[in-house]
Amino acid sequence: MKAFEIQTYLDGKWRIDSVFDDRELALFEARRVDQGSRYSGVRVIEENYDESSDLTTTRTIFRGSNLARRQKAQKGAQAIKAHGSASRGAGSRERQKKRRPRQNQKSSNYFIPVLILSVLVVAGLAALYGLQALSQLR
Repeated sequence: MKAFEIQTYLDGKWRIDSVFDDRELALFEARRVDQGSRYSGVRVIEENYDESSDLTTTRTIFRGSNLARRQKAQKGAQAIKAHGSASRGAGSRERQKKRRPRQNQKSSNYFIPVLILSVLVVAGLAALYGLQALSQLR
């Protein structure tokens, strides 16, 4: 009997994600999981169980790692950044020094809710006054 386990690597531990009977389906799902950024590694383990001898043999049929892709992307980004900063020259450095730092002001988001509450209170008082006036007409 054959079974295919998809195992994912996260926080220093391999965990069984899912188990399939079909090899192609397991490989397809492992590639799909590997394309995402949720896990740093994924692998597919093929397990063969022989009922007569009660032995299980395992082998890895797929390994994927986001770590290698991330490192390659970071190296490319660093190369672009280094090339871009070298081509700018000293003029951009002077401009960067003249920029003022943003002030860390706490913006108050209470104005709109207080305004809405005030309008509702005024509308409620106006409704009460109107009902009072209507009741005195009779």
